[in-house]
Amino acid sequence: MEGSSLALYIHWPFCKIKCPYCDFNSYKRESTNQSHWLKAYLRALELWSSRLAKREIKSIFFGGGTPSLLDPDFVGMVLQKIDSLWSINGNCEITIEANPNSVSESKFKLFKEIGINRVSVGVQALNNRDLSNLGRDHNKNQAIEAIELINTWFKNYNLDFIYGRQHQSTNEWRNELSQIISLEAPHLSLYQLTIEENTNFHKLFKRDLLKGLPTQQIVSDMFDITKKLCKDGGYSQYETSNYAKRGYKCKHNLSYWKYSEYLGIGPGAHGRVNISGDRYAIEEEKNPDSWFKKTISLNSSTPKITSIDKRVAFEEKLIMNLRIAQKIPISIFDYEKLYPVVIDLEENNLIKLIDDNIVLRKRGTKMLDYVTRSLIECYKGSDFHYF
Repeated sequence: MEGSSLALYIHWPFCKIKCPYCDFNSYKRESTNQSHWLKAYLRALELWSSRLAKREIKSIFFGGGTPSLLDPDFVGMVLQKIDSLWSINGNCEITIEANPNSVSESKFKLFKEIGINRVSVGVQALNNRDLSNLGRDHNKNQAIEAIELINTWFKNYNLDFIYGRQHQSTNEWRNELSQIISLEAPHLSLYQLTIEENTNFHKLFKRDLLKGLPTQQIVSDMFDITKKLCKDGGYSQYETSNYAKRGYKCKHNLSYWKYSEYLGIGPGAHGRVNISGDRYAIEEEKNPDSWFKKTISLNSSTPKITSIDKRVAFEEKLIMNLRIAQKIPISIFDYEKLYPVVIDLEENNLIKLIDDNIVLRKRGTKMLDYVTRSLIECYKGSDFHYF
């Protein structure tokens, strides 16, 4: 619905190093002229405010790359521009991503003063062997020190970790996760290592040089361990890989998973927005220098804006809603088509029915694509209205 709330993602694509597993649109660059780049970000926000007027900003997420390398003045100017073009909600969640070795007490103090109220830290592992294998440029002690520092300045923060790493056993993950939970962070993002194309890990994998990856059964067992230990530790699993203590679910990520409007600004950023009653996919130019040149030009705006077919939009919303265990009403489906599908999915312990709603079971989270494909073919009608 136009004129409603909007989640904003600001993508800073530069890092000091490029991790071998990372397929994000990020680039190793030792230094940048931030005042030079600031002009492009402010210009991009101006261009989008003319297309998406009358939105209230409910969340802002500075991601990357490593946006904590930015000067607080840069971040403050972006936030001021956002507030002048739209309106930042008084309860707006404003997150910045950080690496353990890109933070300091003075920087956190300044970030907090300009409005940052949540930090997401890419720790990834709590042992030096695996940190080295993952190409990270911090060690365990630096990670612990950074977490303690963040806990001093921010009530709301997230810790990112990866499991299913090379040579990692289920017992090692169980012990490490127990250490993670003992840190008492309000939010944890716990991801299975995936070998993505166009990464250094993928190049090694194709040449059979990425040794020690766990079997799919071991990874599945790690997922079950993760769910149990987090539940016992007071965390609620509200998405496949995300766990939160009461009151600390990530508002910004929920915008994605609930298929609300969100807009990405910066090289390679994506979005889903409503314009004149239709849903559109937004894709920014990936190459940072090309994005800068096109954005700064007065007669050009860079994004690729594509109308989304209603069936595609329906599929996107269905899979996102299933990821967060949202109840899917059976009334939106053709009953004759749905009945045998539901029987199959229930018998295989993938879904359950609660008050005429479909809810994903634990096993279904591991077969989300299959469940979604099965259900989409049972949709009632051809107009694919959002449910």
